[in-house]
Amino acid sequence: MNETLLFLHFVGLLLGAGPGAAQTLIMRRAAALPAEQAQVLRALGPMLANVSAVGIAILWITGLILVWSKYGGPGSLPATFWWKMLFVAILTLLAGFIHWTYAEVRRGNAAAAARLAIAGPASGISALLAVLFAVIAFN
Repeated sequence: MNETLLFLHFVGLLLGAGPGAAQTLIMRRAAALPAEQAQVLRALGPMLANVSAVGIAILWITGLILVWSKYGGPGSLPATFWWKMLFVAILTLLAGFIHWTYAEVRRGNAAAAARLAIAGPASGISALLAVLFAVIAFN
């Protein structure tokens, strides 16, 4: 069972991080295109954010189950696990912030889109640090 949970955890990682990386590249490309073409690419952002959010939800669900089923609870985990969880929490908050920003843009607040240039890379860095500390914590 733990192997299945770990597989699903890695699927969550793929879904959580992949769209974020793609979104960063797409938005950079959109910045160099004429307005009409850029709009087509920018329309992909909310969909990619939704896929990423599903991945983060899978990570939380499978991760919490693994903590108890494989490791006997959080008390048996090393300190580096808590650093990992800090970056997972930051990533989760940033994902919510990105969704909120897209909602603001849909309501007509075009200036809110500028927040994505900071939130996107920050979420990527948080995901990368979460993976780094997971590797250290679980060898």
